[in-house]
Amino acid sequence: MKATVLYYSHKGKTAGYAREIAMFLWSQGVSVSLCAITEFDPSRLAGSDLLITGCWTCGWFVVGQHPHERWVEASRRLAGILPAERTLLFTTYRIRTGCLFSRMKKVLGINSSSPVHCLKSKTGRLTDADKLQLQLFVGMQKKKL
Repeated sequence: MKATVLYYSHKGKTAGYAREIAMFLWSQGVSVSLCAITEFDPSRLAGSDLLITGCWTCGWFVVGQHPHERWVEASRRLAGILPAERTLLFTTYRIRTGCLFSRMKKVLGINSSSPVHCLKSKTGRLTDADKLQLQLFVGMQKKKL
């Protein structure tokens, strides 16, 4: 199984979270490609089973949360390449994530009613709960492949 982990980071917290996600997946036997989304060529996604992508939460404290414009710009090219059930979204945030994940789904062309796995971190560190979520996500996908 191969996963592609893409991220957009401003000050490094989201990049660190993405690295921890990638390293945990690798420790679980998943082949992982990690890259900043602004440097990624979407054709490389063709060999991936999973897309894990994220950015930091932009917005005004508790309203108007949205993905960063650079993530949006780069992610539009990824729309429809992998199905929603093989996609996991993540973010780092200060106060709340608000409607960030629904806006990320829209950019990726995922129907708003389609369930998508999501991870969020205030600290940029992978928690035990995050690891469990990743294990469940990967386990579900292995059964389907």
